[in-house]
Parts: sequence; C-alpha cells; structure tokens
Amino acid sequence: MESSAGTLQSRQELREHYGAHSWEGGFPSRCHMELPRRQLAGKSVLDVGCRRGKGVYKLSELVGPSGFVVGLDWDADAVDAARAGIPGALERSGLTVCNMAFCKGFPEDLTSAGIGPRSVDVAYLNASLVLFADPPRALAECLRALVPGGVLVGEGVVAVPGTSRSSARTAVVEAARALGNAVQAAPTRPAFDALLAAAGFDDIVITEGSPVSPDAGRTAWESVPVVPGDDATYRLVALEARKPR
Repeated sequence: MESSAGTLQSRQELREHYGAHSWEGGFPSRCHMELPRRQLAGKSVLDVGCRRGKGVYKLSELVGPSGFVVGLDWDADAVDAARAGIPGALERSGLTVCNMAFCKGFPEDLTSAGIGPRSVDVAYLNASLVLFADPPRALAECLRALVPGGVLVGEGVVAVPGTSRSSARTAVVEAARALGNAVQAAPTRPAFDALLAAAGFDDIVITEGSPVSPDAGRTAWESVPVVPGDDATYRLVALEARKPR
C-alpha cells in the first residue's frame, strides 16, 4: 500500500485500533462474497472480519455438510450476534448439521484465536482489509493458516490515482484509514499486487469490475464521510491468490 500501518506487536495496540471505529456500515458491510472460479463444496473456509455472520451463513451453504466455515471478528458483540443467527441460517439452508462456528480475535493474531497453521483450504477477506491495524501482517497470518496450495479470495477496491502528487495520495490514504473509509484507503493495483506478493502469495489474479464512489456505503442509498480533495477514482475488484505448495 502507499502507506504502512507499521508492525503492531502489542495486543493493546490492536484493541485500541479496532475499538477506534464502529465498523458498522460503510462499504465493507456490503456482502458481495466474490468467489472467483472457486468450487467450495467440502472445503474448510476462514472468514476474516466476519462481523455479524452474514457472509459465513452464505459460505456455509456453499461448503455444504462436508465442509466447515469459521468466522473471526474482533468485536465480542458481533460474534455473539453471529452465533445467535446460526439456527436461523441452518433453517434457511436446510442443513441438518451445523457446519459453522465463530470466534473472537484479531486478523493480525489468528493463533490466539485458535486458528492453527495449515488448517483451512480458503481464507476470505472483504474490503475491510485496508482498514486493518496491520494489513501486511494480517495477510501473512492468512498465509500461515492456509494449507499448501490453499487460496485467498475476496473482494475490495483499487485506486486509480489522479494528477495529484504521490504525497497527496499518501495523505488521502492515511486520512481515509483514520476516518474508516475503505474506498479511499484502497491501494493502487500495482501496490495491491505487491502487498500480496510480499506476504508470500503467488498466482495472483485481481479482476477489475465497475466503478465505486468514495462515499459508497452499505447500501446503494447510504453514503459515508469522505476525505476532501481526493482526485483518484476507484474500481471494485475480485481477488484470488494462492499459497505456494
């Protein structure tokens, strides 16, 4: 990314970062669930930043009775709400066995949440990655949790810079992270590729889609605060990258 969150070592720093925003609403709250070219039946899946579980419920249907989905979130209330929704999700899907679970933890410290090394086939991320306390570290944790040949999938946003100097773009990213605007905090396409490669992923495919507005919220009629003076444009992307075997 154009700017780094640094390497956060303290769990207290992580608590402070994730407690600084409500994380409710905004673009990451849209549940796109882009899963390019993936067949998920029977797979084990980790949803990092699952919030109240809507994405996990969808993934539960896709992996079926022989698969399993774990949703991880840093907010205890969100995890409790996600767990409370399990019976309803199972009733809607028609599954007769529970194939999902939720746990509290930070994206940068999956081990403390009980996510072991080489324990999942697929790790799923949405646009909130750019708002994590330490995105490079979170990606490294996803890589550690994946089996060899496992896949990171998700969706997000890339920035197409305007005519402003790179220092202005860096300032927008930093301000957007503080504001909690996941669209304006987005990396450029080359920076996103480099971030994934630096974490150890290969076979990286980032497929660009439609434009997205900097004030995009959870729904088409909801808007969120923006950083002024930003001349970049933004596009939705679908992400797929693989852990080397």
